[in-house]
Amino acid sequence: MPRTLNQSYPELVAKAQKLFWVKGFKSVSSVELAEHLNVSKSTIYNKYTRDMLFMDSLKSYVTDLSDPILEHVRNSNKGIEAFRDFFYMIVDGLIDKSFPKSCFMVNTVVELRNEKEQITELYERYFGNMRNTHRTVLKRAIEMGEIKYPEQLEVYTECMLSVLFSLSILYKVKSREELRTYVDEQIALLV
Repeated sequence: MPRTLNQSYPELVAKAQKLFWVKGFKSVSSVELAEHLNVSKSTIYNKYTRDMLFMDSLKSYVTDLSDPILEHVRNSNKGIEAFRDFFYMIVDGLIDKSFPKSCFMVNTVVELRNEKEQITELYERYFGNMRNTHRTVLKRAIEMGEIKYPEQLEVYTECMLSVLFSLSILYKVKSREELRTYVDEQIALLV
């Protein structure tokens, strides 16, 4: 008698996301995924494939986690302090393990960027949104007179992106206080 699937697809995606976020795509077998999701192997092989669940997990990360955070940062009325709030939130999430691991998108790009066209498209959308958010905050900071060299807008945009990605590595070896000091030092270069 066939097993009844008692979880919705979005619930499966949310559970799969946690596993893929921690282990990556290549390290998760279909059998392990089925066990993690508490579904039959045939569900993974015939209905919801490993590739499908992975891509939908990554899309969910972008649309349900990253995009709302970036929208909040863009809509803030703060200038430079919006960066501090954003980066401190990232630091806290990494240190407190609110995020299972560093950025799911960055991890995926490192693992699979040139192997799956869908990932390249999603990556470009994700980083475009991230870059646009940083640029928007910097423009607001320029309007507020907080930026030392306003003509360096694009350089500063890339600099703030690098701070974000540095945190994805540094959190493994530095304390919360050291990471916050690092954020403050990087922000100080702009003002």
